[in-house]
Amino acid sequence: HRTQQSTSEIERMIGSIQAGTEHAVDSMRNSTERAESTLNIAKGAGISLDTINTAIVEINERNLVIASAAEEQAQVAREVDRNLVNIRDLSVQSATGASQTSAAS
Repeated sequence: HRTQQSTSEIERMIGSIQAGTEHAVDSMRNSTERAESTLNIAKGAGISLDTINTAIVEINERNLVIASAAEEQAQVAREVDRNLVNIRDLSVQSATGASQTSAAS
């Protein structure tokens, strides 16, 4: 009778261990799936960050081109201003010369 009881107890213990082991395996499998999912999400985020970084580099390059063009335009505007001042001065000189010529005649 004691052997029968011990055998039953051992069977219950083995059943409990098996159930615990199955639960542990299921938990590990679930953890592995979640880890793989997290890894895929992280890879996607990395790709997105690379794309953003590339776009930022392109924007910076375009900003440099725009800044250079703006500086060139500013130089041209200053040159046009100087030329207009020279034209005005020459016009004044021409008018003065014309007045002097007219007065001398």
